[in-house]
Amino acid sequence: ARRRGLQAFTFPVRTVRHAGPVVEWEAVADISGRLRPLGIIDAVWDVRLVLEADGVRTTTRLSVADVDLSGRALPVRPRLTRMVADHVRPHVSAKGHLAFELVGQDPQRERARELIGKSVRGRPGALAKSGYRRARALRKTLTSGPSKLRAYHEVFLRLPVKKRTVVFESHLGRQYSDSPRALYEEMRRQGLDFEAYWSYTGDPGAFPEDATLVRRWSLPYLKALAQAEFWVDNQSFPLKLAKRPETTYLQTWHGSALKKMGFDQPAQKTLTRAQQAEQQRALDRFDRFLVRSEHDVRTLARAFRLPERALLRVGYPRNDALVQARRREEAGQARRRGPLAAELGIPAGKQVLLYAPTFRTSGGRSHRFELPFDVERFAERFADRYVLLVRSHYLNHVTLPPTVAGSVLDVSAHHDVAPFLELADVLVTDYSSVMFDYALLDRPMVFFTYDYQAYVQEQRGTYFDLREHAPGPLVEDEEAFFGALEDLADGGQHYAAARKRFVAHFGEYERGDAARTLVEQFFAHWSR
Repeated sequence: ARRRGLQAFTFPVRTVRHAGPVVEWEAVADISGRLRPLGIIDAVWDVRLVLEADGVRTTTRLSVADVDLSGRALPVRPRLTRMVADHVRPHVSAKGHLAFELVGQDPQRERARELIGKSVRGRPGALAKSGYRRARALRKTLTSGPSKLRAYHEVFLRLPVKKRTVVFESHLGRQYSDSPRALYEEMRRQGLDFEAYWSYTGDPGAFPEDATLVRRWSLPYLKALAQAEFWVDNQSFPLKLAKRPETTYLQTWHGSALKKMGFDQPAQKTLTRAQQAEQQRALDRFDRFLVRSEHDVRTLARAFRLPERALLRVGYPRNDALVQARRREEAGQARRRGPLAAELGIPAGKQVLLYAPTFRTSGGRSHRFELPFDVERFAERFADRYVLLVRSHYLNHVTLPPTVAGSVLDVSAHHDVAPFLELADVLVTDYSSVMFDYALLDRPMVFFTYDYQAYVQEQRGTYFDLREHAPGPLVEDEEAFFGALEDLADGGQHYAAARKRFVAHFGEYERGDAARTLVEQFFAHWSR
């Protein structure tokens, strides 16, 4: 961190080792390509390590022992000028901590640095600093939420609509996944001529290279939304953004409903009329809303107060691959695990369990999810048969002990759950809407509902009793869970009829062609 600001970089830990009472770890942080100093006023950089483990965050300085730091200058590109410096050189502070100094590698830069330093300390420098502070204050005002909303409604919405332009977003920009991804990739497969924007937050590395990436809530993002011919997302674009009539909003949504949604939630009754009206205006932006069954019509569509004309009974594009996989198996074709199993290092002789629970609150800000069973006991008992993949909700995170490495894998960082559903031999879930998707594969499911009474009856309420409709056993504790896994030796045939009834009731419009149907209905005229 420099004295008047900071820059933060996230990097993964390469190795972790237990060494008696301590944990040793190693990591490599390449800062030379990411550190962007101003170049004049931030000559010395201190280093602070922010370490997060088990939901606890610790900030510390880095001490330097007997390490020779000479000759280790790293190239950098200052934002203001490279006249004065082009490298950072590590050194040890007076208290023995790691720091970096901005330096020039040739005498000319050193002389320029001295001249600029003298100017900064005099009256010209004082005027420059004052102007810099005013510029920063102006920039903060212009990039504030209210200013962006004014820019969107008073400037960007007056620009012409750009034909053949689509803005895609999944889970509020957190992921490149779900039905928006499936529809986007189908449009690319068909070679349509269109301009695509993908909304993102965080690291944009997982998003497609053949689209324009726009950070959510940035000015380019707002401008793209204002001018797009189509919006495609699975949750909601920012609620306060009006949609112009010339723009078509395809709302794919992200799952059928067990838990009560929208205006059916008890908490909605505590909102004021103005708050309810604001929510309704946001929902009224949906021009088309995808449903996969009449259950969706009776629940989601009603809870969102959507008119019949908005409903598209085509299923979810994200589930096309699952329907097609089941049809291949029904036709006698062998299961194909694909490259994902090899990427994860799953042995050919082991079956795959996918544990995908719904969102849980932890009572704090960490959103850590505590597994309801002992993964070390699981590994001891089932490691010869199963590899367990843990896929937490995107708002939660889990921590696995290193002793189960290879037997239990955390795959929560992967954006899209669909490939893991197709890979899994068995799904373990609770109240998550992933149950409706996985049922399309006609494979065994186990419902670990250890908090059924509290979650279903005391919180949001449900549209149906899971105990009556679940296409698999409901278990409430570790021993019952392990027993259910032992009973899967017959391939879950005991629940085969229940699985078919479940799909007929909750997935009647899932025909495996949702993405192609949407392309034909809305985008076919964009062929090159």
